[in-house]
Amino acid sequence: MKCAVYVEGRSELLFVADVLQKYSDYDPSRCGFRCYNLKADDLSKMNNPIQGDESSSVYYQIINVNNDNYVISKLHKDIPGLQRQGFNVIIGLKDVFGKSYEVLSAGHPVVDRSKIERLYEHQSGVLKAHEGDCRLHFAIMEYEAWMLALIENYVMSKGQNLLELYDKFGLKKDFDPEDIYHPYPLVQKIFKACGSDYHKHDNDCLSFLSTLTKDDYENLRYSGRCASFGKFLDSLLGEECPILP
Repeated sequence: MKCAVYVEGRSELLFVADVLQKYSDYDPSRCGFRCYNLKADDLSKMNNPIQGDESSSVYYQIINVNNDNYVISKLHKDIPGLQRQGFNVIIGLKDVFGKSYEVLSAGHPVVDRSKIERLYEHQSGVLKAHEGDCRLHFAIMEYEAWMLALIENYVMSKGQNLLELYDKFGLKKDFDPEDIYHPYPLVQKIFKACGSDYHKHDNDCLSFLSTLTKDDYENLRYSGRCASFGKFLDSLLGEECPILP
């Protein structure tokens, strides 16, 4: 399998690379990937992270387009060329939270599933104009929701108690991060309570990802919590495209 994955930012790129490394046990013969950064229409290879190459059993090309709005437009433009290069699965990953959703929801800061479905139908329709296996995934409401669902190890590594932080920030123990309209500020508050900062910088992201294992990903994947996370992992790891968004 050759899979191209387009993401909107560095934190998502590092997350995808981390998942592939941990699910392959860092074995380049089982899984290879290269990462690319798009800036002003200039696509450049990144020296790190990297694992294997196109001779690996499965190969991924991960592209950071550096802008939420570019995931759809850049994919739409690139899909024919990717298919000619032998990429048989093409995936886009983007946040729901952003200008498109704000316009659709008339500026109301609520998570409206019916509006998310309408947004998905519109944006995925652009990719469905192409033949082949082209998939769009939403992180609901944004990647930081997935971080919240996986953040316990990070909090413990900093000597803090997650339930105490939940209480401090008015969260119930069993809350679903997908129900939070804008999770990013909450992740910042938790990092700050742990004596750290979170501004989507590489060090912030890698510090968080270093606390996670494959088992942590698997537990969330099948927990029923943060459903968009499980659907994305199923798709990324070679399953048939699940019902979306």
